[in-house]
Amino acid sequence: MPKITTKTTIADSARKQMTEYVKSEFGEKYLAPTPRFYKNTSKNAQEAHEAIRPAKANVTSTQVSKDLGLQYGKLYEIIWRRALATQMADAITESTVVMVDGGKGAYTLKANGSILVFEGFLKISPYALEDKRLPDFIANEKLGFVNSASEFHETLPPPRYNDASIIKTLEEKGIGRPSTYATIISTIESRGYIEREESRFKPTSVGIAVNDFLVENFSTVDDIPFTAAMEDQLDQIANGEKKWVPVLKEFYKPFEETLDKVKDAKRVKIEVEQTNELCLECKKGNLVIRTGRFGKFLSCSTFPDCKFTKPLVQETNLICPKDGGKIVIKKTKRGRRFYGCSNYPKCDFAAWKLEDIKSATV
Repeated sequence: MPKITTKTTIADSARKQMTEYVKSEFGEKYLAPTPRFYKNTSKNAQEAHEAIRPAKANVTSTQVSKDLGLQYGKLYEIIWRRALATQMADAITESTVVMVDGGKGAYTLKANGSILVFEGFLKISPYALEDKRLPDFIANEKLGFVNSASEFHETLPPPRYNDASIIKTLEEKGIGRPSTYATIISTIESRGYIEREESRFKPTSVGIAVNDFLVENFSTVDDIPFTAAMEDQLDQIANGEKKWVPVLKEFYKPFEETLDKVKDAKRVKIEVEQTNELCLECKKGNLVIRTGRFGKFLSCSTFPDCKFTKPLVQETNLICPKDGGKIVIKKTKRGRRFYGCSNYPKCDFAAWKLEDIKSATV
């Protein structure tokens, strides 16, 4: 069943407009039996705000492309199709499951098939279903063995978070509010706890060290249920349902005791990355990659005896499309990763993604 995500509230006037358009364009059978209403999955969502939807259901992407340009037309089409699909009938599929018994002690084989009986919302949705037809079978019939084959499948780790997936997780866990999601991400990024690799977040050695320290010493606070419960209590204070002094007193007393205990805690050691490059100053130690406030840099392994440092330049195998220099990996002041030319400032070419460089080179 289709559904608008993030904000799911639609004004009655807009819903009526959509149903009238679907009825006139596709026929009454493509309408949902009753108007559809969707609840916000996030308890922090603000119901007063509508979902992103077309202002007028009868305005197509062709008109938008003509008036505003192709890119805006493509974006509008996604919104338009998604919004109208929420008020359309369910798609109907016919599924078949065939179980084949291999004999005594053998494996039972299973095959699934399905065909689309009625399009419903798929009439307008870009997510088309392909029929997966099975041959005709008769119950208890004997099948002839043709051949067998085995396939190797490796379980992959879950993908790293990106902006959208981490916000979705925060919503599901009841942490943060729509107005604070961007601040949460920018804070951990600016402090060097995470870095971006192809638009996904990767924890840095600093981030891992900080997390380990918090888990070890502040387990009651560094806890998802605790954070969600505290946010709920702060909301209740804001709504006048609770007094702020008792709430903060209940939290701060045990927190203060924990703070006193960890004041003299052992300094967290941040792992360094080894290199085979000899220190240019003391000629004794090798250069290692350390992580500082402004990102990674090279320093001598004998520090603090030798205080030699130099910037770390991460090269790629790509050529700058502007002047032919080498493309290197750099970071903004907030820690966001980007690609630039090694000949900067003579060449100011920069890009956020590798794809942008490749497309500029072609």
